Amino acid sequence: MKGHRAAPFSYAETRPYEVAGSLGELRGPKHGVVVLPLELAWGGRTEFDLDDDYDRAALYKIVLEEGGVEHQRRLVNGQLLMEHWDEVLPARPVRALWERHFPQLRHAA
Repeated sequence: MKGHRAAPFSYAETRPYEVAGSLGELRGPKHGVVVLPLELAWGGRTEFDLDDDYDRAALYKIVLEEGGVEHQRRLVNGQLLMEHWDEVLPARPVRALWERHFPQLRHAA
């Protein structure tokens, strides 16, 4: 059908997401264990080791998908996000949104 737009595939495609104003605002820690706030830890796990690639990617995915700008500022480090963007696998709409706001992420991956 020409001109027909399919219904959204998932909730991730319809919900609003927040994005920090700049990568410089993201001043989260670079090392150590981060404890996820309970409002973001609905999946059960609350502690993530930033020195572990899997943990860091999992933490950043949760914060980018579920957190607000204040969570992003407090929990995500802009430099680490740039360095490891290709390891963070947020939902497609979230990835597209962040890469639209910060084209340098697309080139860092």
